[in-house]
Amino acid sequence: MTASVKSATVSEAKKALEANSKAIMIDVREQTEIDEVSTNFAKTFSMSQINPETFDRDCGLLKDQPILVLCKSGGRSMRVANALVEVGFKDVTNVSGGITAWEAEGLPVVRSRQA
Repeated sequence: MTASVKSATVSEAKKALEANSKAIMIDVREQTEIDEVSTNFAKTFSMSQINPETFDRDCGLLKDQPILVLCKSGGRSMRVANALVEVGFKDVTNVSGGITAWEAEGLPVVRSRQA
């Protein structure tokens, strides 16, 4: 059976991260976007720098580790999530609505003072 990408709301994603210490959220936006607004819940791996085939080795992640993927609104994160599943990651979830929904939901964000 082939794994498939799941989807989660931002609230569900935050709860999943809090409930499972092995779960990780990755933010695949570019650094300029991350500099404007981000969350302390995510590690940053810009989409332009991700090679799905070597992502586990490059980033020290396990193929069976729960990974939640975040971007601005959900499009890029879904593409990265699908690519990760295609190369054998088994527990990948796209965070629907991305950082935009995260902030709209009132979840904690870090904003640049330059904005």
